[in-house]
Amino acid sequence: MKHQLRSSKGQASIQEDKGRLRIRFPRELFDGKVKVMSLNLPATKDGYTEARHRLSAIQADIDFGTFDPTLASYQKQSKKPKHLQQVTDLYPDIELMDLWLRYFNYKKPMLKESTIQYYEVCIARTLEKSKFKSPYQALELREWLLNNTTESMAKRVLTYVNAAFNWGLKHRLVKGLNPYDGMPTELKHNYQLSTTPNAFTLEEREKILESFKNHSGNWNGRGYTGKTYQHYYNFVRFLFLSGCRPHEAIGLCWGNVSQDFKKVTFDGGIFQAYGKRIRTKKSKNNKVRSFPCNLELQTFLESIKPDGVTSDDLVFPSPNGKPINYGNFSKNAWDAIVDPIKPGTTPYCCRDTFITEQIAKGVNPAIIGKWADTSTGMIEKHYLDSMNLAHILPQ
Repeated sequence: MKHQLRSSKGQASIQEDKGRLRIRFPRELFDGKVKVMSLNLPATKDGYTEARHRLSAIQADIDFGTFDPTLASYQKQSKKPKHLQQVTDLYPDIELMDLWLRYFNYKKPMLKESTIQYYEVCIARTLEKSKFKSPYQALELREWLLNNTTESMAKRVLTYVNAAFNWGLKHRLVKGLNPYDGMPTELKHNYQLSTTPNAFTLEEREKILESFKNHSGNWNGRGYTGKTYQHYYNFVRFLFLSGCRPHEAIGLCWGNVSQDFKKVTFDGGIFQAYGKRIRTKKSKNNKVRSFPCNLELQTFLESIKPDGVTSDDLVFPSPNGKPINYGNFSKNAWDAIVDPIKPGTTPYCCRDTFITEQIAKGVNPAIIGKWADTSTGMIEKHYLDSMNLAHILPQ
């Protein structure tokens, strides 16, 4: 029997280079020259395991004199088995964040600045924190979102990812059925969990306005100390009189108020988002609306208009002359003044109050919808506070 003898041409070894693995061959095999072969493997535990298997096969060929100097027999074949190729065809090699960013960049020219900030910071950061790579891991992503965020946030993220996946199907970036289809509708936003509006009574409203108007700080027995919130009286009174959204009042300029004070034009607002002030164009529902001022509102606006203002000057600036920071106002001024009168409210409750009062006065819901930039259905579902209509009897 003919036996093969072990070669004495040295040992091959595994090397790590820039986080990737390769085989370094003995110089004796290549006339004293250094020769390496990339394994196309990461320097991980699994990568090293695979690398050792391939090294053993190479070293066996070296030892028994059957080494292939072309290295062709040691290269990983790029062609996949048929069943793996079918999986690749069904699930293209695109990561979740890559799909989201492509969708976002496609939509970006058509988005408002506030929406762009929300997409870039809130949605993108949440997806990054989830650490899911594949866009097909819909169930896993849903479970992570519910365990690590709120139900409302999970609904938002899944809604956007669902849209991104549908866009990816259209542009052949993903294949198969959309695993997110119908998933967002199973969850509810906070306002959907509790649709009861939170309007103030007439007595509560007057107490709130009086408290803001007369607030001089905190009384310590000898004098007032700390911050005074009477500066915000005009802002809060306008919220009650107009029923507008707080960010619309924050961004309101004198150029939006007609010279005779009979009309206010709402064409956007100012948000404080992620450390930046963002001015939006048009309303939440992408509209510009004209609000007719009653005599009380006309008189109020005329009384607070300073001399020499320009059309770009804010109607309700903060004490330092800049746009009001809604978050700071809500947590400090609003909570300090309003919580003792009625706890658990926000400045949006002024909007609830305005709409409820108009209904109580018999104004047609369709007209109120025009004034407040909402629909009749939304008024009945989210704003109409039946508790404050209990005193009204059928005519």
